[in-house]
Amino acid sequence: MPVYKNMLYLIVYKEVINRIFSGEKTIEYRECTKYWDKRLKDKEYRFMRITNGYGNDTRPYIVMEYKPIGKVMREGKEHYAIKCDKSIWIEYRNELNGAIKYGN
Repeated sequence: MPVYKNMLYLIVYKEVINRIFSGEKTIEYRECTKYWDKRLKDKEYRFMRITNGYGNDTRPYIVMEYKPIGKVMREGKEHYAIKCDKSIWIEYRNELNGAIKYGN
């Protein structure tokens, strides 16, 4: 597996990563809190890895280019919006213990 430097790591629930895999979800949102401001505000990442849960290296995940959209309002609160559609995927594993696939 290639080594990706300058990567943002995001953990999501199984339902969320399944919606990303299906193409239904194309933007990941994180509320603008002190926690996410520290990690996202004025940061320049090259890659982003979205993983289903914490744990070992056998979990479903997607590595993609980091493409921030900016801040948006959702449910009355400001959120960071980050693109996660298939056009920017580099590699992924879509099932537990599954094979690693490259491209989109």
